[in-house]
Amino acid sequence: SLMPVMDDLLTGTVVAPLYRALRESGLGESVMSDGLETVLQQATYSVGIKGIKDPAQIPEIEKLILSTLNKCATEGFEASSVEASLNSLEFRLREFNTGGFPRGLSFMLGSLSSWLYERDPFEPLRFEQPLAELRSRIASGEPVFQDLIKKYLVDNGHRVTVTSNPDKTLEAAQLEREAAELKEVRDSMSADQIQALVEETATLKRQQLAEDPPEKLALIPSLTMSDLDTAGRNIPIDVGSEKGVTVLRHELPTNGIVYADIGLDMRVVPLDLIPLLPLFCRCLTEMGTSTRDDVGLSDFIRTHTGGVYTTTSTTQKYGKNSIVPEQEVVSNFFMRGKATYSKAGEMFEVMTDMLTNTNFNNKAKFLQMALESKARLESSVVGAGHSFVSGRIGARYMIADFIEERMRGIETLDFLKLLVEEVESDWEAVQAKLERIRALLVDRRNLIVNLSAEDKGFTALQGRLEDYIDSVPLRTEDIKVQDWQSEMQAFSGVGEGFIVPTQVNYVGKGAPIYMPGEKTSGAAAVVSRHLRTSWLWDRVRVVGGAYGAMNAYNPSNGMFKYASYRDPNLKDTLDAYDGTSGFLREQAKEMSPTTLANAIIGQIGDMDSPMGPDQKGFASMDRYLTGLSDEMRQERREQVLGTTAKDFGEFGERLDNVKNKGTIAVIGSEAAFKEARAVDLKLNVKKIL
Repeated sequence: SLMPVMDDLLTGTVVAPLYRALRESGLGESVMSDGLETVLQQATYSVGIKGIKDPAQIPEIEKLILSTLNKCATEGFEASSVEASLNSLEFRLREFNTGGFPRGLSFMLGSLSSWLYERDPFEPLRFEQPLAELRSRIASGEPVFQDLIKKYLVDNGHRVTVTSNPDKTLEAAQLEREAAELKEVRDSMSADQIQALVEETATLKRQQLAEDPPEKLALIPSLTMSDLDTAGRNIPIDVGSEKGVTVLRHELPTNGIVYADIGLDMRVVPLDLIPLLPLFCRCLTEMGTSTRDDVGLSDFIRTHTGGVYTTTSTTQKYGKNSIVPEQEVVSNFFMRGKATYSKAGEMFEVMTDMLTNTNFNNKAKFLQMALESKARLESSVVGAGHSFVSGRIGARYMIADFIEERMRGIETLDFLKLLVEEVESDWEAVQAKLERIRALLVDRRNLIVNLSAEDKGFTALQGRLEDYIDSVPLRTEDIKVQDWQSEMQAFSGVGEGFIVPTQVNYVGKGAPIYMPGEKTSGAAAVVSRHLRTSWLWDRVRVVGGAYGAMNAYNPSNGMFKYASYRDPNLKDTLDAYDGTSGFLREQAKEMSPTTLANAIIGQIGDMDSPMGPDQKGFASMDRYLTGLSDEMRQERREQVLGTTAKDFGEFGERLDNVKNKGTIAVIGSEAAFKEARAVDLKLNVKKIL
């Protein structure tokens, strides 16, 4: 328990001393706080800065890190911060919320850091006695964490500084070197050797595309259709009202913890303020309030609750009778918290404080947050480009994707660059926008409260809940729901290409395959999922060499999108996408009962994936907001269970629309877009990093 607490005290929050020192130094754009790593036999500790303005300042960064560590080793930490760290750790360990990940596997993986190296596998799982002993040592006055920092960090002679410098000529030099090496190898080969290599490559591709023999597949343990539940698993929900506010209650086994989601309708926010919402969310948790500074706010949350954080969700309403409806967006800001029943009052109180009293008047801190968001987004575009191309495609057709693209997409990069300039030149205007967002959002008329707890918890919470609702301002200004759809511009052209410094590509293509008024079926989800483990896996990943290939089908709006991950190809991947409909038509003619059953079982597995109580409560609220009733979900389930080979062929016909009318988005290297077949696509290409 010692080292993780030390790590948390140094860099676990944005107000932790080492994190804060680096963040406020102005020496870079974003803190890299990997911190303690215990997976290897020899634990490591690392921290640094990204986006350093001047390489000559690297020694200054090293000096700052070491001086801050020395200060912590000498002076220690505030007692309130130590208590907050210990309480936060204990809450997390007792709750042991693994989300949708199986708990048994979590226990196993948690033990591996010791088990792999012939140490006690149960040691990492024990926490009651170690925490009690740690609290006792701290209470006795022992400088536990000062000693740890001095021994393992300050006096550690095994230290290295690693610097990564950008080089705009590196890609071209690597390609040139690779071409020269390949030419040298080819020139050294005889005609017979070249022919043998061609034949070996053809053999490899045939083997990669070949179906696994049925007798081999039969050796793999699997479920059967008879193992599946025909009835879906519903989540209890009670829809009520308190003081004119909708309150959803989910009676679930939560082990004495209440999970609270405070929702505010985002449709009141004008489009020009939408890109600022993610930073507005960060302000609420990081800026401090009129009654607590940023350190005090962090310590209070971690001492009295299991955490309070903010998020947004933008989706759309479902149509009845499996009919795709006209788009009706559902968009909400959420403040989410969890606490024991006895601490629910403190949780609701701090939520009110954050929503109504956040102090936005801190130019330096907001500027650092904007720079961090910019650096993180740039890193994400390069490392997780598949999600960005998927979002970019969706934004051309769907309101929900259009709003998400404005907040966290490729377009957000330009916004953040301009925002940094605006903070420097006209901070008062930026602050006024943040205040305007709060005035529009934080209104009791926009409010929905979602609670998950046991029955005894709801009884204990009632008075606290009423007080909380009373604390939310009731505005008098007319509510205006924005018409975001009218501000979407029709997309023209084949697609877009975005150049970033990378050696791999992220290739996407998509289009609506069901239009408003058309009837969909749960069988479509079965086919869509099957593609990821069959055609796309074989063509894009196994043969094409991409690290991942995926697709997404949304039954609420009929949208279908392909995307590849860390892909060496561009045009070949698009050709594979366009071949999907033909594959499905052929498979429908010769599909084996085992293949069909496995496809259905896989989809039911996704529908029945495990959820923690907080996830169940949030999912139930989402279904309520989007109009997805238990009856509609059961109808979908029955359609899934009734999927036939014919449905595969029919879905293939639908995918012809993506082949013929779909639009493209690609994130890749400059060299990839210069390749002749990529040029022939006539994409609108621009450099974004």
